[in-house]
Amino acid sequence: MQVIDEVAGAQIDETPEPGLPPDQFIAAIWQERRRYVREGRIKQPHPWQTALSEGRVSREALLGYVKNRYYFLANINRKDAQIIANCPFSDARRRLMKKYIDEEGQDLMGGKLGPHYDMWLKVSDALGIPRDVMKSYSEVLPVYKYTVDAVFNFAKNNSWIEGLTATYATEGQMWRRYTPKSEHGDTTLLKEGDALKKYFGLPEEALEFFYVHSDANDEHGDICEDIIKEHCTTREAQRKALEAARFRWDNHEARTEIVYRYYVLQG
Repeated sequence: MQVIDEVAGAQIDETPEPGLPPDQFIAAIWQERRRYVREGRIKQPHPWQTALSEGRVSREALLGYVKNRYYFLANINRKDAQIIANCPFSDARRRLMKKYIDEEGQDLMGGKLGPHYDMWLKVSDALGIPRDVMKSYSEVLPVYKYTVDAVFNFAKNNSWIEGLTATYATEGQMWRRYTPKSEHGDTTLLKEGDALKKYFGLPEEALEFFYVHSDANDEHGDICEDIIKEHCTTREAQRKALEAARFRWDNHEARTEIVYRYYVLQG
């Protein structure tokens, strides 16, 4: 009986240690991102953004970027599907399905909007890129494909909450909410859609992606944040989640750096 009591006591001692209160943990994520910026691990703004805003991106470079980004947009939602599949909590899955359907197309549920990646094809159409080229991914850089596929593999091979936190870390403009405006660094830059309109003559109807995607990403960030607050509550879970955020920041920066170095610096 004494042995059983000792074993039971040991099990009780293994109760997960509570983590930071939810709001403090969310703040800690964005404090870590600010540290990344200070250390230069995230360039804010990235030279690609600056070059595009100032009209220093050639048409050839833009075409390369558009082809590569389509691979990201058309495949990144596989990561969200994997997170949903890994998630054992029905309440979280149901909310994440809203985000998933927004990206894959509200028309699946009787809505008007189609997939966000199809909206990107309006950009490529306006630039004269054949759709068969876009959909074949034949001109996507292998190293760019690798970074996109790495996000899916991360979600597949790690816990659902790690996958979700990695998503949250780069969702829309969430970082602005938790970063002083004095640190934004891009307040004088043109937004991407505006730059395409100004320097490359894209018509308003070709820019639907930028309006729809921006609004949806903000809502999706709120969904992710609420779920993280509810389900990422132990010290160990929060430690792993913060590592997941770091992975995604590094991955996002790598993708942007690939485009800039290959198409601008080497172009």
